[in-house]
Parts: sequence; C-alpha cells; structure tokens
Amino acid sequence: MVGAPERGADFLHFDYVNPNAPKGGTLTQGSRVSFDTTNGMRFPGKMANELDYIYDTLMVRAEDEPAAFYGLLAQDIEIANNFSTLRFHLQPEARWHDGTPLTAHDVAFTFETVAEHGLPQYRTLLDGVGIRTLSDTELVFLAPDDSGWLLLEFISTFPIFQRSFWATRDVARMSLDVPIGSGPYRIARLDPNNQVVLERVPDYWGADLPVNRGRWNFDRIVTNYFKDATIMVEAMRGGQLDVNREYAASSWHRRYDGPALDEGRLLKSTFKRPDGAAMITLVFNLRRPPLDDLRVRTALTALLDGVFVRTSFFGDLYTEPNAYYGGTRFEPVGEPSDAEKEVLQPFRERLPEGVFQSGAAPLFDPLSKRERLRLADDLLSDAGFTVADGVRVNAKTGEPLALEYVGANSSSRSMLLYYSEALAEAGIRLDVQYFDYVAGSRRILNHEWDLTSMGFATSFPPGQSERLYWHSEKAHEPGYALAGATDAAIDATIEAMSRAESEQELDAAARAFSRVLSWQRYMLPIAENDEVWIAHKPNVRFPKSFSVRGFHFISSLWIDPV
Repeated sequence: MVGAPERGADFLHFDYVNPNAPKGGTLTQGSRVSFDTTNGMRFPGKMANELDYIYDTLMVRAEDEPAAFYGLLAQDIEIANNFSTLRFHLQPEARWHDGTPLTAHDVAFTFETVAEHGLPQYRTLLDGVGIRTLSDTELVFLAPDDSGWLLLEFISTFPIFQRSFWATRDVARMSLDVPIGSGPYRIARLDPNNQVVLERVPDYWGADLPVNRGRWNFDRIVTNYFKDATIMVEAMRGGQLDVNREYAASSWHRRYDGPALDEGRLLKSTFKRPDGAAMITLVFNLRRPPLDDLRVRTALTALLDGVFVRTSFFGDLYTEPNAYYGGTRFEPVGEPSDAEKEVLQPFRERLPEGVFQSGAAPLFDPLSKRERLRLADDLLSDAGFTVADGVRVNAKTGEPLALEYVGANSSSRSMLLYYSEALAEAGIRLDVQYFDYVAGSRRILNHEWDLTSMGFATSFPPGQSERLYWHSEKAHEPGYALAGATDAAIDATIEAMSRAESEQELDAAARAFSRVLSWQRYMLPIAENDEVWIAHKPNVRFPKSFSVRGFHFISSLWIDPV
C-alpha cells in the first residue's frame, strides 16, 4: 500500500510458513469471544472469529512486511495513483463450496450490503464509493479522491459473502443459518453457546495459491466456548484443548503450572510480536462531561500508580508503555522532525506545548503518592471540582464526580478495584461493572460508559485502525471510536497517513499522530508487552519463522503425525 512489496509476482509461498507441513488431524482450541450471528455484513451483531476461515478475501496481508498484500481471489488489480479507481480481476477458478463460481457480483453484493447495513466505520469508508461489475471476473470501485489506500486495504481484506445464499434471507437481520463459503473450511457444527466445528474442504479451489501454501493444515478445527478464563485454562491443563493463546500475564505466570507442564504434556512457547508492543489502556469517553476536559483526564491519569499496577497485576512480563507505536519506527522520540512539524503546525495554538517539546506525555510514575494526589487536586480544582465531606463535587452544581467503568470480561477486575480505591482517596467514585462478551461489547460500542478497557496493537501500515478508533467522523456513531475525540489535529495526522506516498511521509504522519494522542490524554496507558504467549500440546508444531498477527495465528500450525 505504501512503497514496494518485497516479493515478486512469481513468489511460491510466504517465508513464515512451512510449505511442506503435513495435512491432517484435529485442532481443538478455546474462545471467550461468543457470537450471535453468521451475518458478518450487518451491525449490530457479532460473527464468530473462526468463521473467517470459511471465507476468502480479495487479498492476503503479508505478516512479515509493513504494508504488502498479495492476491487470493484477486488475480491482479489496477490502481489509480490517487487510489480513486480500484479495478479487480478475479481468479476464474474461484468457487463456492456448492461448486458455483465466485464472481464479481458476489464481491459487489458484499460491499453494497456492508455500505448499507455494516459497522458505522465500514459505512463511512464506503460512503460515496461506486461499485461497477464489468463482467463475472472484473469489477471497479470508484472512490472519492481523498480515500487514499485505507479503502483499498479494507476492501482487500474483508470476507466475501455469497449473493445467492443471502438472496432468500434478510441481510438487515441477524441470522444463525449455516452459510456457504469459499475458503479452506466449511461449517460442520454451529452452536453459539458451546462450539463451532470446521472441516477442511478437500477440493478447496485456492489450496495451491502462493498465499495458501503451508497454511490451513488441520482436517478439523474445533472451537469450544467458555465464559470464564480460569475454566478455559483448566481445560488446557487437563488436555481438553490443543492450543491456547494467553493474554493475561497473571495466568501465564501461574495458572498453567502443574503435572501436565512438569511432565511435558503441556508446553509454553513465547514469540515476539512482528508489529511492536501491544498496549493495555483505559479509554475515556469524551462524550460524557467532565471527561471532555483535559485537566480532568490528566488528573485521572496521575491518580493511577502505574508502577504498582504493572508490578502487582502484570508482573515482569509487561513494561511501562512509551507511546502509541512503542518499540516501532513510528514511535515519536524527542522533538518532532521538520516533516512532523509540517503536519502539526496548523494546530499549534490549540495543542499542549509538550507535543512540540518531547515524545510521549509523562505517566507520572516517578511521583510519590502524595505528589500525585496534590497534582490531581490542583487540576481538578482548576477544572471546577472541590472536595466536600470527602466527596469531589462540581463547585457550581454540587453534583458528585462519579464515573462508571464497563467491561466485556472480568480479567481486569482486581486492577479496576485498586484504581477505584485510588480515585476514592481523591473523592471520586468509580462504579465497576462487568457483562458477558456480547452484552458488554454492545454497551461499549454504544458508548454507554465513562471508562472502558482497550487493547491497542500497532496496525501495519498505520492508518486504517487509527481512522476507525480516533477520527472525528466516527465520534458520534456507535462503534470503535470509543473516546469520541473530535480533534482536528488527530484528523489531520490520520489524513496524512492515508495520503502518504512514501515510507518517510507515513513515518512522519504516524509519529505526529502518536504525539497528539498522548498529550491530549484520550486514553490512560497502563502496560505494554511485545510478546505472544501460546500454551500447546507437544504435537502442535510451529514454523521456524512463526509470525503472529491478529486472532488467526493457527493458520500456519500443524499436528505432528509422529
């Protein structure tokens, strides 16, 4: 998308797979991310992550390159210099599992449906985009001149749905009908409360394409659903699961210990993330006063003892977060470069001066508890909040300063309870509420909260997720723009990323974005980690150059037949 791909058109397979991996066996994994629909084109509704394996996409992202994509359904594409015209030529051999051809009409149907019924951020990306089918194997997307490469990235990686299957169904409604796919797997069992079973398609049309060689090696993929993380770890220890990617440091430290680990029936493997560190944060909802006040957000940041939290709740597996894009070439360091200043200069008067003086905003970790309380009190007092009988109140209205945290799982409960105690010392009440994944996600996406948890991993190339999470065009719609920021400087840096024509321009825009995001304190960084933790049975094998990006890391694993 930016710069040139490292592989030529004649490449045989990705370097991070084993092209000779044996096919066969059953992989059983667990998930705490439940689902309520098989219609991935409609919002609201959550499609199971594993159903991505039954669908093909136009292109596949190379996990070892920052911004390169290679054809799957797309045999080739023609792109205007300003990305205003995207012409796709499809593989004539592409087939649905029922044997019918996958055509340009299916692609057009998918994106026309998403443009009308999909997630708000998807509808925004497709707003004003014309879609024309020229033949069964050729179609054109006509985009506004300012779309940049973000639209191409989205179109290239979104699953394609079968038009004829949905012709007899209402695409505006959720559905649990078993859909017809075109990808390496088909659905053998679908139970939203318990299990999804996928079976490999023996005559999958795209099995020998370069982007698929060495991938999709299991005959069956079984996903069992758990409501509790502890139960899922116990299932892994008890041999009921073959593999589990662990996200919680406390679990990785202690919960896998036992006879299975001691006797070698269970292994713990650690890998480096290919895209820098992942950051754990608390996000502030600026739609709800007084969180729209930078002084209040800064005070709430100061009241968290980050050193204690990282030591007590994350151990030595997590470190202090440096900045958004920490540990990558996009991390801002020192004063901004001339290229960064060019992006930021029009907004100088409305931005904190720290944006132009140093990298990321300080997290106040070195301060003592007394110093942090004093700093928070000064900021809150300046923002119009005083203390009466131990309660922080609005000096004009007398209304107490009370906040609500909403989570979709309880993995951070201990940390949030500690934070609520720290806020109470400053006279602030924090009400902590947890829901199951579907109900919690619905509340979070509808922005019915003051604070919520969010994990951020660097997107490569940066721009797509930043637009979804932080652009002001998303602020007043349900969706992933959690903070609801309406910041012209943030918008400008995202636009600069999407228009970048060189890696140097992209780097400058991303660093400028990180500076503004940090100093405006739209989120509270807590900890970051550049490792991926996977527990697995000894017969689950990994390629030598294993690369993990996103949820679907199992695509390049295999079962040792010995």
